[in-house]
Amino acid sequence: MLVRARWEKETRILLLSGRFDKFGRVPIETALAAGEGRACNHVVMDFSRVSSMDSAGIGRLLLLYHSLRRKGMGLTVINPKPTVETLLDLADLTTIIPIIPEKSEIRSVA
Repeated sequence: MLVRARWEKETRILLLSGRFDKFGRVPIETALAAGEGRACNHVVMDFSRVSSMDSAGIGRLLLLYHSLRRKGMGLTVINPKPTVETLLDLADLTTIIPIIPEKSEIRSVA
């Protein structure tokens, strides 16, 4: 998995590419650690380039959600492909993590 990161005010935007599985932890943590020391209240993960996701990826996403929540930060997933969005829904993650299908809605997240 590749992760590119950028800032939008106090929101960290992560653009993920590739398969979201157990190996996604390190690049995501590296991208988040690169912003330490800077005010951040929300993380947005752009899934538009995530090709697939497995149960380990779901577990990683859930762990990240809880880790950010303990730090007082929110997490939102945007632009998942239909197959990934269906998986997130089947795992019932859509009840705790906002899933936004359209890029145009990113401004309403932060």
